[in-house]
Amino acid sequence: MIDDDSGTTTDSMETRKNLNESADKIRLKTQVKRGDGTRDQDTHDIKVRGETPAEAAENLSETLAELEGRDVFKRVRNLQPEAGDDE
Repeated sequence: MIDDDSGTTTDSMETRKNLNESADKIRLKTQVKRGDGTRDQDTHDIKVRGETPAEAAENLSETLAELEGRDVFKRVRNLQPEAGDDE
């Protein structure tokens, strides 16, 4: 028996379950790396989601195209640390 907030006693026990589930079932993560020298590499982690594998792949393709179209990779490549900055 359990006393609830109203002061009454009940015979049934209430069970609460928390469910943390994304609406998108497929998660796709890729790492895009450019360059082959230790100090000549740029790495970008890209995560996309989709309801199906095909949708996740399409989302990744669209994301890469959008990033390339906005020259994001080139702009990141041109970033240079200021003198005295730690790497």
